[in-house]
Amino acid sequence: MHKILTSEVFPDARLPVAEELIELSADVAPHSHAFFEIAIVVAGAGVHVSADGARPLEVGEVVVLRPGQWHGYSECSGLVVRNAYLGADVFGLLSGATSRTAQHPAVQHAMRLLEADLTAGWTLGRLAAAVNLAPGSLVRLFGRTAGVPPMAFLNRLRAERAAGLLIETELPIGSIGALVGWPDPSHATRRFRAHFGLSPTRYREAFRP
Repeated sequence: MHKILTSEVFPDARLPVAEELIELSADVAPHSHAFFEIAIVVAGAGVHVSADGARPLEVGEVVVLRPGQWHGYSECSGLVVRNAYLGADVFGLLSGATSRTAQHPAVQHAMRLLEADLTAGWTLGRLAAAVNLAPGSLVRLFGRTAGVPPMAFLNRLRAERAAGLLIETELPIGSIGALVGWPDPSHATRRFRAHFGLSPTRYREAFRP
């Protein structure tokens, strides 16, 4: 699955904001982004496919995607969307946010560590030690920044990566679980179902092109 990088979209990295009008006359294969995307349907119709399911689109519909989410389009009939692209840290840049929790370097470091190695066997204690914080402090700061505790954030990353592998590969569920940090197949299935409401097998059947 192709991942569109920030450098491919924003000509000036100091202000990561861009927009474009796209006419879709054919299916768009599943892909992901390293930035926020807001897509507004301005003409035509189609189906938006993502980890959340297949959603019919008509004029006026709005699709919002956070960094890392995969999506694609199918059954496009004169579909025209206006896309706005926002860098992952653009809200802080635009607002001039200076709060310690909004841009706490330890939380940013923790997120990068989790994203870089999903299979590291992370625990709250290990992650807190890696960013030089007490576990309770990390949970508090992380929750204020990301809206969820560190381990919930990690499980979301693992589930979304597993979803991408289910779509783009023929790997069995056990192998995919191991690749995202869930080496036990039963545990991987439970975690995946808790996040998406579907078993990995059913998810693959429903969303694989």
